Amino acid sequence: MSATIVYPGDLQHEEAPVLAERAQTPNVERRGFLPHVSFDEGDASSSSLSSPSSSSKRKSEDGDSSSDDEHCLKRFKRSAGPVNHLNLPWLHDDFLAFHTGPHTAFVNKTHILFQLPKQFRYLLLRPPRFGKSAFVSAMSQFYDIHGAGTFEQYFGTPEAINDSPASDHSRHLCLVFELRSVHADTDAENFVQELKSCIFSTLRSFIQKYARELELSNPHTYLMYGESEPLKRVLDLVKSCGKTLFIGVDAYDASLLESMFSRTLFPDLYETFVAPDDVARLFEEHFWRPLQTGCDIISKLFVTGTLSLEVPVLRDLVIPAPNSLHSCNGFTKDEAVQFTQSILPEQTVDVAQLRGRCGDYFFSGVDEQSLLHPQVLIDHISQSTSEPSDGRPFHLLSSLLDLLPAASEVSNVISLNGLVELVANGGVEIDPAELESGRDFDGTSISWSALYHTGALTRVHGSNSTFRIANSEVLSMIHSRIDNLVQDRYLVLFFGTRRINFLNALVDYDSHDPQPLLDVLSQALRDHAQFSLRNGRGPEPSLLGVLELIMRNYRLIGCRSSELLEPILTDPTNKSIVRVYGFSSLWSSRIYRWEVTTLSLRGVWLAANPNDTEPSVEALRQLHEELCQEDEEKMLQRRYSISPTPSLRNSWQSGVPAS
Repeated sequence: MSATIVYPGDLQHEEAPVLAERAQTPNVERRGFLPHVSFDEGDASSSSLSSPSSSSKRKSEDGDSSSDDEHCLKRFKRSAGPVNHLNLPWLHDDFLAFHTGPHTAFVNKTHILFQLPKQFRYLLLRPPRFGKSAFVSAMSQFYDIHGAGTFEQYFGTPEAINDSPASDHSRHLCLVFELRSVHADTDAENFVQELKSCIFSTLRSFIQKYARELELSNPHTYLMYGESEPLKRVLDLVKSCGKTLFIGVDAYDASLLESMFSRTLFPDLYETFVAPDDVARLFEEHFWRPLQTGCDIISKLFVTGTLSLEVPVLRDLVIPAPNSLHSCNGFTKDEAVQFTQSILPEQTVDVAQLRGRCGDYFFSGVDEQSLLHPQVLIDHISQSTSEPSDGRPFHLLSSLLDLLPAASEVSNVISLNGLVELVANGGVEIDPAELESGRDFDGTSISWSALYHTGALTRVHGSNSTFRIANSEVLSMIHSRIDNLVQDRYLVLFFGTRRINFLNALVDYDSHDPQPLLDVLSQALRDHAQFSLRNGRGPEPSLLGVLELIMRNYRLIGCRSSELLEPILTDPTNKSIVRVYGFSSLWSSRIYRWEVTTLSLRGVWLAANPNDTEPSVEALRQLHEELCQEDEEKMLQRRYSISPTPSLRNSWQSGVPAS
């Protein structure tokens, strides 16, 4: 690592705004006084297309603004009257609210609807607060037979519509089940009643809305609460009338997630409550199996959720959503800029900062355009407006992180040590098949795929199996869990008879003595290289990761950690030059500019073995032991090969310090 001292005045201290810490106030509506993991941490309002029971009128997990890709027409709906900016959408806003709300900002997603086939059964998995509910409400309006009169108002008139799949619009009865209202903080008997109530109230609103199409003269008395198999009866009625259905199932896994993780976080409280296996069984008996009987009249089925869970009946009904739906939620870079400027027209938008805050998410092919987290952007914008926002997009992730043990011997189960290596390595390798396979209902073991599905990780651009930390908010959450552990390792180090205190090393660096700090960082890099050689789950450890791990550690440095170094791992430009603010003279304008270089073991090995293909783990382990015994002068005389890095599933990498 080379460090160049930049004297005062050469660089200006650019203080980046920090997302405010919001009070994590649990819901108190209904049984909100019980501590539990809420799938969406909010309430979902009933749209005009479905009407859940009064107890289920919870704000939408995805009642956030949606966005297009950069090729679509971006429209911001303005109500009558002169305004110079638009307002943020509310958590409960659906498709119609975007169009009818007072000066509400949104980005139209309708171009995706025109590309959907005439028949489909899809499962869409996205992180909480990513726009799933809003898209379901748009689909309902698009396919609703009652929406024919207003179709052009909301969706326009595409060319050659009669020759496209969109010719199927405005032809179905639309039935949308919002499952967040079914809670697992009760015993099995009451859980069944709550599930039945949700199904009944949704069906009753459905038959009242479509009474004419269903040939019902008195729809209020057609369905009575408590009768057996009401869903099957309604599906049979639709079939007898020669109609077809669009069915949306929003948040299929909400009850399962609550039961799985709340039961683990609060075992004494949830001991008598319905178990996850019972939740799955009761849903299959009262919802999924009856729904399956109507497959011949269900033209379109769209199910949303967060985690891929082992629900066999669901896998018989749906397939994963195709790549064409990659951008149905989230903001592209251009959309994020336009959305922000529509609300804050006088503010210059820093695109790199937005990407660092909101992430670059890839949910399908490696060639797709990255997406920013919409709720994170809305929360960020709200800090510059008078409009409150408390979307808490990572509340579920926070609960998962709280469950992590200090260590784990199972490769796919995350521990705090695993999080430390994630930061040090800058990423982790996940088998793509692991993301698609359903996990069991054990709430005590958290997998890497669970972190991906809750929005903590995103694919590295150009790779289908390497994942990195998604954004700065997630990075801060990870720091809060691992900083104590890292402090114990590196606050004081012993080099033979020499003792180095990390804080003293920082002060020495400010006094133009870099050696103690270099010793600490080099030792940390060696430690993580040795650890990774034992398990080999991710990319090579790097000095950038070590800097993030140690020099942005609140426990090691205190409140100055956020001011000493800006976030490194969430920088989308993957910069190798970082700026470090002076530690002992925090209020001065002194800034150090470090050019950070990490040499990989693989590069050293390939240079020494040019005729071989890829090194084995054992060969890299032996090389690492040799390098740790060499002095710096001899090490720097070694040749180094720069070549394309293969999949880390085929060749493991580690790092050696470069001075």
